[in-house]
Amino acid sequence: MRVLVVGGYGAQGQVICRELVNHPKVSEVICAGRKLEQAKRFVSKYKSEKLVANRVDLNDINEARAAVKNVDLVINAASYIYNLRLMKACAESGVNYQDLASAWSIETMDQPMEKVVEKELELDHNFKDVGTLALISTGEDPGITDLIAGYAADNLDHLYEVRMKDCSIMKAKEVISTWAPDLLWRDMTNEPIVFENGKFKRVPPFSGEEIYAFPDPIGSQPCYHHLHEEPITLPMFLKDLKYVEFKMCGPDMPFAKAIFDYGVAKQEPVEVKGVKVAPLDVFLALTPRALTPEEIEKKIADGILMDENCCLLLDIKGERRGREVKSTFYTMLTLKEANKRMPGVTATSYYVGTGAEVFTEIFAEGKIKTKGVVAPEALAPEEKTAVIQRLDKKGIRIHKIEHVVL
Repeated sequence: MRVLVVGGYGAQGQVICRELVNHPKVSEVICAGRKLEQAKRFVSKYKSEKLVANRVDLNDINEARAAVKNVDLVINAASYIYNLRLMKACAESGVNYQDLASAWSIETMDQPMEKVVEKELELDHNFKDVGTLALISTGEDPGITDLIAGYAADNLDHLYEVRMKDCSIMKAKEVISTWAPDLLWRDMTNEPIVFENGKFKRVPPFSGEEIYAFPDPIGSQPCYHHLHEEPITLPMFLKDLKYVEFKMCGPDMPFAKAIFDYGVAKQEPVEVKGVKVAPLDVFLALTPRALTPEEIEKKIADGILMDENCCLLLDIKGERRGREVKSTFYTMLTLKEANKRMPGVTATSYYVGTGAEVFTEIFAEGKIKTKGVVAPEALAPEEKTAVIQRLDKKGIRIHKIEHVVL
């Protein structure tokens, strides 16, 4: 199987490329993006006869169409803003598609998030007509979160409630970005969506504050509503849901809330000493970009980046054989654990990249038969189980605590 990874030299894309070349069912991995020299440096560092570099500028629709031809699967690890055009190009060429997150594409920037997802789902028949799969939202969250929610639904008669939390604690001597700052703050500043009683409800950014007790060693951390894909896709694919929310958590979140409250994240220009400038533009210009693998390794060696602890957690409510069931699913990973498996990654990039790569592995092995446009929660039970088992082998273990209410 030939795989094109757009953004393959980025924080998450490089994890996907480095793992995929080890799979016997993958014959070639094409690391592509606008910066050809960067792609070549990546390929030179991680030498493999299966790994090649290529240039593709997704801002050029014709170039995007040309790039997807003659491959079996395209993974968008660059930015979700290119999702829709890549999906259409893949459907036209009869190529399978996968992305890490589903949010605003260039063509849908002015539309509500739920309409954006609907636009992607409208291509379902295009992929089914040519017998291919478009698997959306396959990173960490969305991705592993969707997988867990879908697995929970498979093992209940009714799934009523899903409350998701993402907690990250970074121990470093300087500011470290684990995600593209512009994409992160786009989610931070837009109104989060909560699904409640059949409707998508918008709530204020950084609302819904609570102190949640995570498993040790993380402990109690502040949490806030955060705009994410899962409250939109889960109700579209899983029946009976009455409530879905997503919250971002951790010791850095009160600082992020203060940035928002003070107006530093505003996109509307303000006048400062006769010059009009958007506060968010200034803030993003001062925020460090995500590190390369070489930079991560150096900062770890220099004692600047000391550790990171990430936790994904889902509180589930449902019903089985007439009894109420409450379950907590969680997975936890540290920087040190991630670097034992793959040097030069953060725990976040390992989670996101490995989450996506495992879906690709299972697909390459012919264990995912589903066709059309789907999110992980909509895969068949045996397909989800296969992904969960493979994640476990790569150090991403999902723990479950269940209580049956008599």
